Amino acid sequence: MPTIKRGKVITITSMKGGVGKTITTLLLAAFLKKEQKRTLIIDLDLYNGDIAFGLDVDIKSSIYNLCDDMANNRYKTDEESSYIIKYDEYIDILSSPKDPRQATKIEGKYLEMILKRYINKYDVILIDTNHILSVNNMIAFEMSDAIINIFTNDAFDLKNTRNFMAICENIHVDNVYLVLNDALGTKKEHFSEYEIKTIIKNNISYVIPKSFYIKGMDKAIVDGRLFTMIDKVITNSKDTLMFNEFVKTLLKTGGDINEKE
Repeated sequence: MPTIKRGKVITITSMKGGVGKTITTLLLAAFLKKEQKRTLIIDLDLYNGDIAFGLDVDIKSSIYNLCDDMANNRYKTDEESSYIIKYDEYIDILSSPKDPRQATKIEGKYLEMILKRYINKYDVILIDTNHILSVNNMIAFEMSDAIINIFTNDAFDLKNTRNFMAICENIHVDNVYLVLNDALGTKKEHFSEYEIKTIIKNNISYVIPKSFYIKGMDKAIVDGRLFTMIDKVITNSKDTLMFNEFVKTLLKTGGDINEKE
């Protein structure tokens, strides 16, 4: 039976805010761009999404408008590009709602329809979530080839990460990559790597190195230069090459789908 080449779905999540989840999503997008992979970033942080803001693009239409049109039979396939914000040749964005009150009106069944519709149009779909185990996030997990859980060297964060992995085990989710973010610019190092592994009861899949810290990041966001600053992180250093290998590992997860006869 022939197969259809489809894109990979990678969801980036965390069990608390402020761990660098959105920045990691944009970092992944920057690496995928270097590899000339057409990438759709879906901002599923429906209440406080920052992808569009981080890339300094105007939100003309969002995931809310797309779901609302689907729900009310206004969706037209020949106009689907109107929901997508084009950042450049390789990166497109499906933004979170402008108004957080619209977040509650986005039903999981429409998220599933969106993923099925766009999975064959892109090489990679990156889904940036919030830290709540909502229905929409659980659907994203279920449809993902890989789930990246970002965490930091913080006691509460490590405890939450351990709980998250216990939940994943209970629901038989085994495609989770645990990524320790060491690039936040903090000098605190509460636990050793051995202690972290002991606390979370799992191995660390990858460590985002301190060299990826973006100096002056807040000002870069306000000035609309964040993605430019992220792009500068990508050099020919050992750290960059190791991150590139991690990205390639993510792209090998999952598989193509069988074409129905």
